[in-house]
Amino acid sequence: MYVKSVLSAFALLAISHSAFSAAADAGGVVLSATRVVYDAKNKETSISIKNRNVDQYFLVQSWIDDNHGNKKVPFTITPPLFRLSADKENMLRIIKTAGDVPDDRESVFYINVKAIPPVPDDAAAQNTLQVAIKTRIKLFYRPKGLPGKPEESYQQLQWSIQGNDLVVNNPTPYSVSFNEISVGGKDVKEINMVEAKSESRYPISAGQRGKISFTAINDFGGISGSVTASAH
Repeated sequence: MYVKSVLSAFALLAISHSAFSAAADAGGVVLSATRVVYDAKNKETSISIKNRNVDQYFLVQSWIDDNHGNKKVPFTITPPLFRLSADKENMLRIIKTAGDVPDDRESVFYINVKAIPPVPDDAAAQNTLQVAIKTRIKLFYRPKGLPGKPEESYQQLQWSIQGNDLVVNNPTPYSVSFNEISVGGKDVKEINMVEAKSESRYPISAGQRGKISFTAINDFGGISGSVTASAH
């Protein structure tokens, strides 16, 4: 099989990219969004993928897993493997399958897309390293009938400082992804998100205190206005 020959002939270096700019980019193979919200009232959802290279095709491999890399999740993505020709676009369909997920809150999974370049034709190029680029974006599964509005959930977060940890508690049924957080005017590093009805902890410097400011990322990848909060 072609994919096996590529993997056996070359050392493929997988480089993971977090979501950035207006789309998620995998070495010229671009997803149309930086996150996907799957509303449970729909039978499926989709995201488009485009090859921006005008003279090179890619093999595209796609799969869904959880935060621990476990692929046994209640979703399937199709097509899982296909050729994406130069300057062409395709759709990735995400379908809910059998399996339980909480019905009182959002669940978070991950869509992974790997773009594998073709085998070079000329002998000189065959000695070069082939690089497979992987993009990983969040998939939010949103059950029916959740109370409140997802676009307002970031305003209901509860903050505290425990030792050298900034702790954020999310009492809402919607996950909140952060764009930036600062405490006392100093940026907090290694931030990500706080899932629905859970808490997250971020390390801060000893003695770092003061007002908490943050911005959040909405369903469409946009950035909220800055919110100021106090630690309790």
